[in-house]
Amino acid sequence: MTHEKAMEDHAPYGYAGILGCGGYANTDKVICMTATGDKNFTAEGIVEGSILFIDTSSEYQNGLLNVFKYKASRNPQYKLSRRKIPQASYVGKVLMAVNQY
Repeated sequence: MTHEKAMEDHAPYGYAGILGCGGYANTDKVICMTATGDKNFTAEGIVEGSILFIDTSSEYQNGLLNVFKYKASRNPQYKLSRRKIPQASYVGKVLMAVNQY
């Protein structure tokens, strides 16, 4: 898919102060998180403040950008990784990262 085609199919939009992208089915399986200052994924364009769209219904895939959760009970912490993280639970796979300038 070309960049122009992706822009047509998933045009950015806002509603009631919420930033989103069109062209995706309405689902409760996609969640958003904000990336912290971890500089391990700058080659993918993920920097501090990036909005990450995460598909919680997808299965873990080694080598792709997956999200894991530590400390499930109180103050959970989330980590992006291409490999499974011991003693952390799998949350989902990153669908898209959006940066604001």
